[in-house]
Amino acid sequence: MRLSKWFAAFLLCVPFFVTSAFADYPDRGMKMSAVKAQYGAPYSVRVSKGKVKKQWPRITVWHYGKFSVYFERNTVLHTVVR
Repeated sequence: MRLSKWFAAFLLCVPFFVTSAFADYPDRGMKMSAVKAQYGAPYSVRVSKGKVKKQWPRITVWHYGKFSVYFERNTVLHTVVR
């Protein structure tokens, strides 16, 4: 039985998506202190520049090896897997 090229490519991609989907990453709503306690100090930190207002809060990005964590003030907004 021959598999279509699309189906074969799908089968190759499934393990990557399954492992990244169920991996342990910071959740939305966690605080900076909890992220630092669980994952350690980040490799690098980037802080937004410019005026800070209630509508435009400061965004901070912590870069780890395989993922980056975006914070609004001190709360996790998103985690991006590289």
